[in-house]
Amino acid sequence: MRFLDFGVNLARIRIKSGLSAYELSLRIEKDASYIHKVESGKINISLKTILKICDVLNIAPVDLFESEQ
Repeated sequence: MRFLDFGVNLARIRIKSGLSAYELSLRIEKDASYIHKVESGKINISLKTILKICDVLNIAPVDLFESEQ
């Protein structure tokens, strides 16, 4: 899986959850530009941050790694 694939999944799930990138960034205590960089595949993301995102979005980590079907 490429970083961009992960980012696309994150954006899709975040939007489906009704959260803006800014709202998600506040909830995980990161800058909004960080979310945009992750979603565009420009940076790697730590496991700790993945778990925080999953907690906020109420999803399992695997959801961020699976392709939409």
